[in-house]
Amino acid sequence: MRRLSLALLLLQLSFTAFADTTADELQKLYAALNMLDQQQQAIYQQFQMVHELRLSGVPRLPGTPIYLPPSGQIANYDEMVEAQRNAIQRAEYLHQRADDLLTRYSEIEELKEPLQLRIYELTLKQSGP
Repeated sequence: MRRLSLALLLLQLSFTAFADTTADELQKLYAALNMLDQQQQAIYQQFQMVHELRLSGVPRLPGTPIYLPPSGQIANYDEMVEAQRNAIQRAEYLHQRADDLLTRYSEIEELKEPLQLRIYELTLKQSGP
């Protein structure tokens, strides 16, 4: 009888240790997932700002000037060319920046997948068969 009690006690302790280990691992997984979520949120906010900057640019149709001088003034050709070049460079930079942010957002999403899978597995183990 004493051996049976001892065996049951050891079994209970192993289940308790497993539950504690699982709880600790779950806590760490949730913390890592939360950190990645915050990074994604920051990246998304940056993307929104870049997108707004892209949209706020002067709308133009092919063949129309990007730089328009104040009314009543004659435009200097060199200034117009420089302004157009700057506007094109800015648009290209913003486009590249938006692409980079989307790429980073997707990379973080890929990092989250194994964490979410492990959380799911541990949750199933905790809830039992």
